[in-house]
Amino acid sequence: MFAFDSHAHFDDPGGDTAALVAELLRLRAAGWPGALAAGYGPERTATQRAVCRDVAGVGRAAGLHPWWLVEHPDPAEQEAAWTALAADCRESDVRAVGEIGLDRTRKQLAGPAEQRRGLRRGLELARAVGLPVVLHVVGWHGHALQELAAVGVPHGGVVHRYSGPADLVGAYERLGLCISLALEPREDEARRAAVARTVRADRLLVETDWPFLDLAYPAALAALEELAARIARWRGERVEALLERATATGKALFRIADVGRTQP
Repeated sequence: MFAFDSHAHFDDPGGDTAALVAELLRLRAAGWPGALAAGYGPERTATQRAVCRDVAGVGRAAGLHPWWLVEHPDPAEQEAAWTALAADCRESDVRAVGEIGLDRTRKQLAGPAEQRRGLRRGLELARAVGLPVVLHVVGWHGHALQELAAVGVPHGGVVHRYSGPADLVGAYERLGLCISLALEPREDEARRAAVARTVRADRLLVETDWPFLDLAYPAALAALEELAARIARWRGERVEALLERATATGKALFRIADVGRTQP
């Protein structure tokens, strides 16, 4: 049984977009329920838009990733990107604002105060346009929770590739957010099992974060199904029930309908 992929990057402007679309259409024909295509930066938008236009069940998010912001420190360039993002998020095919967030591993390039300004601006945009958020939070969960509480996320969203402790899951859930677990090369099974058991059933999503791990996309989906099976064992439930519920949760959150081409 296929998993809905709550976070993948189908936006490489240097890749073979036609081949990727053909692969995704084959997967759709085989029963794959789709994915959310996460945003990163303006140079990737055209490729992402083309994939989402041609593959049913794949919705588009638009954002400025915290890595993009630290890679483009010029204030004028950032301002132009925020202006373009605000316009893009008002397009009818955009389903979420993100990725936006904080990343402690980039603290030498941009400290918490600077990164929090970017997160706040993204949250304010999501509130203004009425969309859920896709959050990238590495370390700095306290900073993230403070910004989320201050601005609010009235349309919900997801903490993608959740890496925090189990005891913070409830804080994110009370703000209206889902928790997504991803493929990991160095899994701390006890920590991950504790998180998986803590997340509310209707707030649990799974993701490949493709092309992370450098797998072909069908292989990444197969690995995601194996992850879902482990999560189901940790939670004491059937994997089929978990995948069905996660698919329904993800598609409802991002308002992803089966429209567009579905056959190769």
